[in-house]
Amino acid sequence: MASSEKSKYESLRQDSFTPEVTPYGGAHSGFFPSDSKSTQASFGQHPLPEQIPEEISKTRRHHVFRFWPWEIGSVVVSFGLIAATFSILSHYNEQKVPEWPFSINLNTLVALISTIMRAAMLVGVAEVISQTKWTWFSRPRPLSHLQYFDAASRSVSGSLSLLFVAPGSTLGVIGALVTILSLGMGPFAQQAIKTVSCRQTHTEVNATLPVAHFVPGYGSYYRVGAGLWEVEIDMKGTMVNGIADPTSKDLGVVATCPTGNCTFTRHNGITHSSIGLCSACIDTSSFITMNKTAYPNSNYTLDNYTLPNGMWVSPNSDYAYLNVATGMLSWAKSIFDPEFAKLNNASILSTTVLALSTSMCPGDEDNPNCPIPDGYGGPTGYVATSCSLYPCLKNYDATMEKGVLSEKIVSSQPATVNWVEAGISPGQINSVMNWTALQTPCLLDGTWYDLPNLSSVPKIDGRTFTDINIDGTNYTAPHECLYKISYPFVAGLTQFANSNLLSGTCTYNRRQGEAISCYDNWWLARLYNGKKATFESIRTAFDQFATAVTNKLRTTGSSNTDILSHETVQGQVIEMTVCTEFQWRWLLMPTILVAITAAILIAIIIQNLRDHKQPVWKSSLLPLLYYGFGETHHQDPRTPVMDLTQMNRAASDTRAKFRNGAGAGFVDVTPTVSGIDLMMRKRGRDVDVDSLIEGR
Repeated sequence: MASSEKSKYESLRQDSFTPEVTPYGGAHSGFFPSDSKSTQASFGQHPLPEQIPEEISKTRRHHVFRFWPWEIGSVVVSFGLIAATFSILSHYNEQKVPEWPFSINLNTLVALISTIMRAAMLVGVAEVISQTKWTWFSRPRPLSHLQYFDAASRSVSGSLSLLFVAPGSTLGVIGALVTILSLGMGPFAQQAIKTVSCRQTHTEVNATLPVAHFVPGYGSYYRVGAGLWEVEIDMKGTMVNGIADPTSKDLGVVATCPTGNCTFTRHNGITHSSIGLCSACIDTSSFITMNKTAYPNSNYTLDNYTLPNGMWVSPNSDYAYLNVATGMLSWAKSIFDPEFAKLNNASILSTTVLALSTSMCPGDEDNPNCPIPDGYGGPTGYVATSCSLYPCLKNYDATMEKGVLSEKIVSSQPATVNWVEAGISPGQINSVMNWTALQTPCLLDGTWYDLPNLSSVPKIDGRTFTDINIDGTNYTAPHECLYKISYPFVAGLTQFANSNLLSGTCTYNRRQGEAISCYDNWWLARLYNGKKATFESIRTAFDQFATAVTNKLRTTGSSNTDILSHETVQGQVIEMTVCTEFQWRWLLMPTILVAITAAILIAIIIQNLRDHKQPVWKSSLLPLLYYGFGETHHQDPRTPVMDLTQMNRAASDTRAKFRNGAGAGFVDVTPTVSGIDLMMRKRGRDVDVDSLIEGR
């Protein structure tokens, strides 16, 4: 094999030649003598470079783009990774930090993307800097600048040096600045991710609040005789505490909320509704009159302050300072406003509180100017408040924050006896009758129903309906829209209130200090409010009492169709967790650097298109070998210098070794066997074979 190669090589030496390189990517089939004189003579026969045909220039210009595919692709990849970063971080913005396998998190992913992005971007930047060095030497420059350009395409330190060595190379300087600033791409991309505490909906559990469509539930009352019922002891305890300590946590609604932060879906500002008890009060102090009662066989008279219903209080020792009684309020009808009159008609219990109170003295502390200036307990005034308690539908807006439930009553409406359902005439009493409220509008299966379209509610399996009279018109309403409280339960509740809860007097003696004695009805002392009772304080006390009873009804009540079931409204559980906040401004720097890279790449390509004499050599070292110092390589002036593809082909067909020491340089330069075969077939080469042989 070696002898064969040598024979071929010797034959080439005997017919030494120089290939004519064409701009069409191959070696021309023509041969030129390697003799220097012949070569010089040949040169004299060719036109000057300025006379190169236009077709050759157009071809060179046409082939510029094929030398930049990797750089163009790298910039496209960089833009794609920028877009991916924006997309990923936008997707997880204000979302819970994702949990991925192998402890990989969002920061890891962004760091990886930014690293690949920088590497891809610098592929284009490095080749742009490398290409500018060939343009830089269009004028005489120190050869050391070659090294500076090469170092700038490889490292940040080299880029820093280039800024001072070649400030006139615009594209080179821009490329160097991009290389230097690219160090910040990773940190800037990381800064775009900020972790913050946030509220997220827990998807695995739900919050609940008790509500009731129907009262009573199972076991809430019992029958003690013909037409006589009593409520269970737990309800009696709730009613007593509702007067004595209405703000007790024991009387509150217990919500199920595992995290302590829950929300409930709102419809028209309402999260849930329930049957309950409401109160309405009026100030009846204007009906109080002062009477004097003479003691038998004595000149001493007793002052007492009396209401038309016979209730009275007296500022004398050991007499009533507080009087509470139930009964109809017809004696005060003259001061009813239309709203109170309507609510009083729906009431199941009416009560009046009459009390002596220093808060009713119009003067100040030094000069109270009380209506009763010489009372046993000191100067005092008096107040009377009458309240009606009635079944009602309550609409709520609820939230729970940090374990504290907040419920606001959005609206309420009285529940009246449904004579149509009971089959009785108005005013009659029957144990099967219910106080009923129709919720309007009512949301069913995503559709709102009001009185005009109530008849269009779909009659599906399991849905029951009840007739009800509203303002003289009968309607058929689904049970989902009806809220009821039954007569037996109302009878048991009012029996306890009339006989025990809201009936009694409280007396005062100085030996008691500031307290009054209510004997067995000790809970009534709260209505006295430490001798500072007012209309507002009494009205508030009955509002709180009604709320306490309502909360109990919501806990013990049931649905309209199943007395054994307890209803709840479901809500969303909010958990405090760590979320991602996308601060997109931090990605502007990487985006701008990629855009600048694209700009200088476009600029260098346009420069190559305009200057067709300058091939695209980029970072290749071969031009320094093929086009070294002086005019040691001769070629046809009508043909342009080899481009990168042609030069690589020529180099692949040539072998050499580097000799160190004295006379250092490439020696034993020979064409490869494959190169010889190719040359023999095409009658052309990409290098000056004669010069290579001479250097052997």
